[in-house]
Amino acid sequence: MLNFIFDHWVGILLASLAAIIVAGIWYSPIAFGKAWQKEAKIKDKDLRGGSPIKYLVALLMILLTAVVLERFMVITNPQSMYEAAKVAAWIWLGFVVTYVVAGGLFEKVSIKLMLIDLSGQFFILAAMCATLYAVGF
Repeated sequence: MLNFIFDHWVGILLASLAAIIVAGIWYSPIAFGKAWQKEAKIKDKDLRGGSPIKYLVALLMILLTAVVLERFMVITNPQSMYEAAKVAAWIWLGFVVTYVVAGGLFEKVSIKLMLIDLSGQFFILAAMCATLYAVGF
């Protein structure tokens, strides 16, 4: 059952690395980091220190996402980078947008924060699918 992880571990790790890089840039001060912090009401001190558990959990979630995306890529079998990007777009639209918007409305999250997170998630998923496609998922 888990043989696919061992067969495609390089692609999964590289897709995870791509997600970390894109997220790191997206939420940095040079991109949307300051606006995200303001809208999410997160102070600089909140991002420093604290429990490393939250970073470990975030890493595990990225790895899990890469594993699931790899499975979607195998099932859909995209034949070009464009088709791989479409896989990312459909997953984003069907699973990310629906939950972020519905949850955000009930949690009274600002539209600006939702847009920052949604657009970031789109580029993260696109980078992950592109990486998986490039390494031959």
